[in-house]
Amino acid sequence: MLQVDIVLTENFPILSVTLVTEPLRVANREATQPIWRWRILSAKGGVMTSSSGFELATIPLDDAKSDIVILVSSYAPEAALAKPLLSWLRAKARTGALMGCVDTGAMIFAEAGLLNKTPAAVHFEALQGYRETYSDQMFADRMFDVSKNRCSSAGGVATFDMTLGLIERFSGRDLSLRVAEILTYRPTEYSGPQQKMLAETSLMRIDRNLGRAVDLMLANLQNPLAIRIIAEKVALPEWTLARLFKRHLKHTPSGYYRYLRLSQAKNMLLNSSLRINEIGVLCGFESPETFARAFKKHFGITATKTRQR
Repeated sequence: MLQVDIVLTENFPILSVTLVTEPLRVANREATQPIWRWRILSAKGGVMTSSSGFELATIPLDDAKSDIVILVSSYAPEAALAKPLLSWLRAKARTGALMGCVDTGAMIFAEAGLLNKTPAAVHFEALQGYRETYSDQMFADRMFDVSKNRCSSAGGVATFDMTLGLIERFSGRDLSLRVAEILTYRPTEYSGPQQKMLAETSLMRIDRNLGRAVDLMLANLQNPLAIRIIAEKVALPEWTLARLFKRHLKHTPSGYYRYLRLSQAKNMLLNSSLRINEIGVLCGFESPETFARAFKKHFGITATKTRQR
């Protein structure tokens, strides 16, 4: 049997744990004989509390054989950056275990030196901050990934797809599809940028030109394009584009663009150690004062207080 060690940090997402264990449970039920077994671990053992308040009993990290290690983390992963956990992860990688991370677990993997050759998927809210703090090459803007010796998920339901990928890798595509069918899930075929997926799957259905315009905005947050240029690129008169935004998003194009830039700034405040002024520049604001005013007006709280929360 394949041994899967699921390692939790404090405030872990309970959904991600379920989306690893339930598909494996169903895979065991559907296979001719059980293939998977798993344990729940944490750095010190004991009860760990999820971000939604559920508690899980865990065992301490040990030297037992692991075929697959999956680190599940979410809010404040820096609190888990203790030497024993990092050393344990490195040791497991040296034994040849397939190493996986979920959501902000990618940051802990980066600190452990496990992303030098294979980048990890990470939630889009944390992506830009991590890339600025570490390296562009360590983090992938995709929903999930399963490769030879690594797997990763950006979090949320993408963890289901990652687990299905592991089942396919070790037990075949037929079993993977059967597990998805039993759990009434349609596996995603999409492997591109996360926010681009959101624009394409929701806004594109409303209006293709609107989706393309938002896609251009998302691709140019640091150096914002003039609305006139965006209209030209989607082959619409500027007034027609404005009507689309007003009708479907209840914003002017420039107002929605500002919302995207401020949302990115908030994500970076919460998920990076970059200086506030740096974040303002990276999100397309020409001066610290302009950024500070826009942030306070939009969120009703200063950037400094947001970081302290």
